[in-house]
Amino acid sequence: MPDWKKLVREHIASSALPAASREEVVSELAAHLEEAYEASLLQGLTEKSAVEFTLQEVDDWHALAARIQRARSEENPMNNRTRSLWLPAMANLLAAMSALMVMQKMGEQPRLVWVNTAGGQFAMAFYLPWLMTLPLFGAAGAYIARRTQGDTLACLAAGLSPGLTLIGLIALIAPWGLFIDGLSVYRLVMIAAGIFTWGVLPSIALLLGALPFLREPSNLACSET
Repeated sequence: MPDWKKLVREHIASSALPAASREEVVSELAAHLEEAYEASLLQGLTEKSAVEFTLQEVDDWHALAARIQRARSEENPMNNRTRSLWLPAMANLLAAMSALMVMQKMGEQPRLVWVNTAGGQFAMAFYLPWLMTLPLFGAAGAYIARRTQGDTLACLAAGLSPGLTLIGLIALIAPWGLFIDGLSVYRLVMIAAGIFTWGVLPSIALLLGALPFLREPSNLACSET
């Protein structure tokens, strides 16, 4: 019996299919051809005639592969998005914040930088050991997203999820604080400092780790081809 997967790979080698999902399309198309081939044999055709008859069913390999890929994407887009973005992002967020909690419980103290403003003085807290571990979490989040066929944007979001979440929380809480305590330059500076300390810096550290996994799948060692 022909090696249908090998045959399909040869015919769609120059197609524009995403590298991360190419093998799944190859498997599905090969399974379809194998079924057609076996049905031809049951009808009394010789092996050679069955192969020729089966191949005649495919007029345009690239178009058929594209249709299969499109159908797979439309079947369950929510599951694909959950698998390639939300789960890696949540796992990364949980791991990064758990690491911070462990460091705090072990007695790790932040480095404080005092800032003087017209309204008073406040401290910016930097957990340097935690910041140094964040490139690892950024790499892990982006890697998992890429392995689950996430696109570049999904890999970026999964890798930066701890920093993005902290920025979102500060942006959500800050207006309430301004509403209760009143608007002032001092409070605005404190909010900006908090976003920088807990959002921007962690995001930069996470991005350093995620960068290698933001390239196209075909260039990654972890791709399926």
